[in-house]
Amino acid sequence: MSSHQERDSAPTGATISFDAGCSAARRAEVEAVCVWWASGASTYTLPTSGSTGIPKLLVFDRRHIEASAADTIAHFGLQSGQSSPLLLSAESTGGFMMLIRALLSGLKLEVFEVSRRPATRPGQCYDFVALVPEQAAALSADPHFKPEDYRCTLLGGAPLRPDLEDALAAWPHPTYQGYGMTETLSHVALRRVGRGSTYKALPGVFFDQIGEALLVDAPSRGVHNLLTTDAATLYSSSEFQWLGRLDGAIISAGKKIFPEVIEALGGSRGLAVGVPNALWGQMLVWVEPTGGDITMLAQKWKSLPSWQQPKHIVQREIPYLSSGKPDRQALAQWAAQELALR
Repeated sequence: MSSHQERDSAPTGATISFDAGCSAARRAEVEAVCVWWASGASTYTLPTSGSTGIPKLLVFDRRHIEASAADTIAHFGLQSGQSSPLLLSAESTGGFMMLIRALLSGLKLEVFEVSRRPATRPGQCYDFVALVPEQAAALSADPHFKPEDYRCTLLGGAPLRPDLEDALAAWPHPTYQGYGMTETLSHVALRRVGRGSTYKALPGVFFDQIGEALLVDAPSRGVHNLLTTDAATLYSSSEFQWLGRLDGAIISAGKKIFPEVIEALGGSRGLAVGVPNALWGQMLVWVEPTGGDITMLAQKWKSLPSWQQPKHIVQREIPYLSSGKPDRQALAQWAAQELALR
């Protein structure tokens, strides 16, 4: 069993313990949030994920941060003394909000080094766990991992592939996928994995639409008519189906292709990217991880119209941002260079 170093972090009785494998930098980023919390400072600055461009720094009011944490605490019934691991960077929105939830509700939070395959304590049951899909996929594929140890799991940061959706739906305890962004201080809507694709708003959150783009109103978090870059099918002011990112859409021969649609059918860890092309404007290219099986991909895409089918398949390891999201821009640039050499 790894040794831990504990400290009392909040009047609520929350405790923060560090796994022996935590680096000095990991300890410092967590301590920085705890110091801010204890100081009573009125604002905190968080960077956006940078998944579609250069990360921006956003300044948030403490009351909005606490309102977001309180929403999650209330929805999942988090209570003082329950246990959770911190598996996300405290410098990202997901990790920061996980830490604030612990400090506000009095959770026992175990801090581990950030890894694609989280190194949680074997045999330890956790009441609430926050992950990105890549971490969930690594755990699901590990024969030594026991999903019954996670009593409730929250995913965010990226869409789920169909195979991962199926795997997580089979876990014995509930898994949820959140919809949100840095601007909304984590999730404003949730869906139960394996029980449909409709997201339902948290109390006090409302959705509208301008064209294809989803509009978010969450007054308690200081969010008023936020125009997102997400395409959605809106069913009501509290329910929607997410379709894909408008700013990530590939425009080929004048038609809009959402990479997420192609990736859902691919059933692998590969990604669809757009590469500049003189004939179509952008050409749809599939990037499959090195060693992946590409023989069945064309069969899976046959149900799509021809303009939605990737024109080329290339292979390389998928690069990731520090947020845990795939670096689509770097991948598209590499694919363009690779195809230019052929």
